[in-house]
Amino acid sequence: MQQTLLVPLWARAADTRSRLSILSDPKAVEIVDALGDRFGHFTRSALRSRIGIALRTLQFDDWLRTFLTENPGGTVADVGVGLNTRYERCDDGAAHWLEVDLPDSMAVRRRYFEETNRRTMLAGSVLERDWIDRLLDLPPPYFVCIEGVLMYLPESDVRRVIDMLGERLPGATLTFDALTPDGVATQSRHDTLKHFEARFDWGVEEVRSLEGWRPGLTCEDAVTLKEIAVRNVHRMPWMLKLIGLGMSTVRRRAVRAYWLAKFRVA
Repeated sequence: MQQTLLVPLWARAADTRSRLSILSDPKAVEIVDALGDRFGHFTRSALRSRIGIALRTLQFDDWLRTFLTENPGGTVADVGVGLNTRYERCDDGAAHWLEVDLPDSMAVRRRYFEETNRRTMLAGSVLERDWIDRLLDLPPPYFVCIEGVLMYLPESDVRRVIDMLGERLPGATLTFDALTPDGVATQSRHDTLKHFEARFDWGVEEVRSLEGWRPGLTCEDAVTLKEIAVRNVHRMPWMLKLIGLGMSTVRRRAVRAYWLAKFRVA
C-alpha cells in the first residue's frame, strides 16, 4: 500500500505542468524530478486518475482552508500523508500540523520535507493510538484528513478508526475518501492500481450511512468527483470541462463509485 504514494504525487505534478492545470503544486514537481524515471507507466494511461486526484485535492484543500479560516491556530492531522504537499498548499502561518504515515513512507518523506515548530512528522499507523496521543498535545480544534487510506482496510478496521476518533477527539472534523462496493469490485480496471500489489478492501454504497456507526457522528458534506467538478467549474479551462463531461458520461459508473466526505465526530 505504501508504494501507492507515488500516484497522487505524480498526478499533482502532472496537473501542475499541464496546460489544462487546475492545481499549483511546485513542490510536487520538485519531488517528481528528484525521484527520476519512476512514472513512465502512469503517463501513458492514467489521465482519469490524474484528473480525479486533482479534483479530490481541490476538495480536501477547500475543506481545510475553510476550517483554518474559522479556527486560526487549530491543528491539522494529515494521516497517510505519503508525499503530500498539503502544508505547502494550505498552511496559514498559524496552524499546527501532525503528518503521519507508516515507517517506510515516513523515511522517504523526510528526504524532502523538514519539521518545524509547527510541523511534526510521526511514523505510525492510522490504526494505532500514538498519533492521537501526539495530536492531543497540540491546540484544538482538530481537523483530521485521511486520504487514500481507508479503502485498503477491512471494514472492521475502518470502524476501529472511527471509534478511536469518537472516543478521543469529540468535536473534531474528519475528512476522508471511500469507494462504493462496485468500485472495490471493479478495481482491476483502475488505471494506476494495476501497477501495484495493493488492493482495495472496504466500500460503502452511501457514505452518509456511516452516521449510524456512532451516536453523534454527523455527515456535513459528501460529494462525488462530478459534484466536485461542478463546484470548481470556474477554475477549469474549457478543454478540461469538455474532457470531464465526456468522462462523466462515458464512465458514469466509475464517477459514482468514489466519494469524498466530511464528518463531525461526536
